[in-house]
Amino acid sequence: MKLDSTFIFVLIAVMIPPLILLAALTWDRRQRKLTEKSPQSEKLLRPPGYSLAIRLDETFDSVIERLLIASILSAFAFSGMVTLAGLFGANAPAKYSIVCLVATAPFLVGCIWATLWAFLTFKKAQNMKLGLRGEQAVAESLNEAASSGFRAFHDLQTDQVGNIDHVAVGTRGVFLIESKARRKRGGNKGQAAHEVLYDGECLQFPHHRDTETIDQAKRNAVWLSNYLREATGDPVEVFPLVVLPGWFVKTVARGSLRVNVMAANYLPGYLSRESEKIQADKMRRILFALDKKCRDVEF
Repeated sequence: MKLDSTFIFVLIAVMIPPLILLAALTWDRRQRKLTEKSPQSEKLLRPPGYSLAIRLDETFDSVIERLLIASILSAFAFSGMVTLAGLFGANAPAKYSIVCLVATAPFLVGCIWATLWAFLTFKKAQNMKLGLRGEQAVAESLNEAASSGFRAFHDLQTDQVGNIDHVAVGTRGVFLIESKARRKRGGNKGQAAHEVLYDGECLQFPHHRDTETIDQAKRNAVWLSNYLREATGDPVEVFPLVVLPGWFVKTVARGSLRVNVMAANYLPGYLSRESEKIQADKMRRILFALDKKCRDVEF
């Protein structure tokens, strides 16, 4: 049985654009790595959410690639289904229909799989975008704290504890800040939709409990304190903070807290009220160590 020539031309027209685009994206990405060079040799400080921004770009690239793959597989699956329909219409022997069905099934399954893969990757990108906006919101609050003598560093990379979102340094102390962005999904059991309860160990959101973030802030503060002690030659106390942009934090614990939790708009005032703790020369050594650690972004 011969396929209609119009159908063949339509099939080719559908398949060629995504194939060309996929090949062009692959070639362009490879060429940029091989040929492009930075116009400036000096590296830049890491901006807020830099690691997330890179992962977000890569994830969106993956979404596009997977959608292209789904389109190509869909074209093959469609041609197989049309061929199968033609075989049925021509009362062809059953063995031909079986062969066609077996040949078409992998493309159909692959199309569905690639589409779901793209959707799940897109959902992951949405969560990354939320986290990135959270880190940017905290960075804006740290900009306001500059008037109190603080300098902020962002996205500090470590091999032991992962990345540290923010570090604020001034004569009032060294503060490690973990930012956590969470979506609001309505109130629950008397707890308001915008409210987080903090008992010193756990963050109770309306619909889930977070026990990891406080421990993470503690671990990161210990690592940063050790790093700065080795880099400066002096002991450096690091105060861990957790900042939740857009949430109202209600502390239900009593006594002093190892980790303080607050909303982003409360952060500048909190830092400005701290007492003087560090002499200027020691602060400069801390700033130098953090600048060296965070200045690794190619121009």
